[in-house]
Amino acid sequence: MRLTKYILMVVFALCTGGLIAVIAAPELAPKPDNNDADLAFQPNPGAQLPLSAKLVDENGRSVTLGRYFSKTPVILVLEYLRCTSLCGVTLRNIVFGALNNVPLQAGRDYQFVAISIDPRDAPADAKAAQAKYAAMLDHGGGLGLHFLTGSKAAVRKIADTVGFHYRYDSLLDAYIHPAGFIIASPAGLISRYVEGVAISPQDLIATLAGAQQDKTQGLLTRIFLLCHIQGAPLGRYTVPVMAALTIANVGAGLTLIGLFTAIHRQS
Repeated sequence: MRLTKYILMVVFALCTGGLIAVIAAPELAPKPDNNDADLAFQPNPGAQLPLSAKLVDENGRSVTLGRYFSKTPVILVLEYLRCTSLCGVTLRNIVFGALNNVPLQAGRDYQFVAISIDPRDAPADAKAAQAKYAAMLDHGGGLGLHFLTGSKAAVRKIADTVGFHYRYDSLLDAYIHPAGFIIASPAGLISRYVEGVAISPQDLIATLAGAQQDKTQGLLTRIFLLCHIQGAPLGRYTVPVMAALTIANVGAGLTLIGLFTAIHRQS
C-alpha cells in the first residue's frame, strides 16, 4: 500500500515538473525589443490603399499613389534600393523572370510600382533603378515601371495598410522586412499577396486578371520569408524550453531519489 502511495507521489512530481516547464518556458524565453517574427506579412486582402499618400517619383516630382491607379491592375512592391539581400532578387524575378515572359505591356496592361522604405533613397536612385529594370523588359519599356520614394510617414502609412512591417537594424545598416509583393485592383484594393521572391508567368497572368475584375483572393498558405542579411532567427524558444524541461527533469529526478531512499529505509 505504501509502495502504491510512493508511486503516485512520483507520478505527481513528474506531472508537476512538466507543468512547471510549460509555465516557465515563456518567462525564460528571451524578450527582445525587436522581434523579427513579427515582421512577416499580415495580409489585409480587400483593404483600400491610401491613394492620397504623397510620394516623389523618379524625376523628383511630387505625386500621389493614386496617380498609378486608373484602368489597370498594379503590382506594388515595397523595397529599398540599398538592399544587398532579397530586394534585388525579388525585383529581378518579377521584371525579368515573370513580366518579361508574359504577353502584356507595361503601362498598357499593368502598372509596376516600387516604393522605397528607406528615406535615404533619393529620386536619382529611383531613376537609376527604373532604367536598370526597364532594360530587362523586351516590351513596354519603362513607361509602366515606377520607382518612388517618400517621407517616413507616407511610406509607413502605405506599408501598414498592406500589412508590410519592417524595421531598421542599425548594426547591419539594413532594413528587415518580409519578402514579397501585392497585386492591387485598378481601384486600389488589395487583391492578392505573393509572398516570397518569385512568381511564375502563368500565375502572374492569372493574378493580374483576377485583380482586373476586383477579385480578392485570400492566402491558403503563408511563406514567412524575411529579407534579412543574416536570415531570420528561427526557433527562438528552443533553448528556453529545453532549459525549462531540464530544470523540471532535474527536480523530478531529485524527488525520485528522495522517494526511493525513503522506501529503502523503511524496507
